[in-house]
Amino acid sequence: MYWIRAAVKRSQILQSRVINVPQRIHETHKKLQTVEKDLQNELGRKPNREELALAMGITETQLERCITAMSQTCYSLDAPIQNTLKPGKDDKNGDTMYDLVECKVDDSEYQKLQRSLMKDHLVDTIKRYLSPHEVDILLLRYGLMDERTLPHGFSGPLTIAEVSRLVGLKPDKVRRMINNSLRHLRPLIAAEWEDFESVLE
Repeated sequence: MYWIRAAVKRSQILQSRVINVPQRIHETHKKLQTVEKDLQNELGRKPNREELALAMGITETQLERCITAMSQTCYSLDAPIQNTLKPGKDDKNGDTMYDLVECKVDDSEYQKLQRSLMKDHLVDTIKRYLSPHEVDILLLRYGLMDERTLPHGFSGPLTIAEVSRLVGLKPDKVRRMINNSLRHLRPLIAAEWEDFESVLE
């Protein structure tokens, strides 16, 4: 029945903290508390990190990691910010932790990231529904291909003429393939097509 006790113990460990840490860290920290208490009684003072690590048979780095992991604390974003310079004085502004740590990311950076993720999603979708040759043509035409893989002198979205030179087809043939590919994709991914169009602009 040892496995039942082990499962209960592991469940208690996982639910005892907001920030989960490995079970071995819990066990090491429990041992640390016992060893620290014994050393303090033996030495008549609080032991330092080197003495604790030596007594436990671990390195100081491992001891430091254990202490750091177990000392993590959580704070509510709704907790009011108090003026520590004037304790007892009410905070008239009513600011909270959320106001203090609120993300100040520039909208342009957020949009750039969003567009990058949409681009990756679009490339995956294109590869799922189209042939490798059609995929290459679309990636070249709309600048979705990694520029490091392009020949020297080519970058970003390419014109029909540039794509035709790279793939060895006539411009009219390339244009027809692009139109047919987009026509084929549109009904298959109708729910996402409007978002994809912003990437294909």
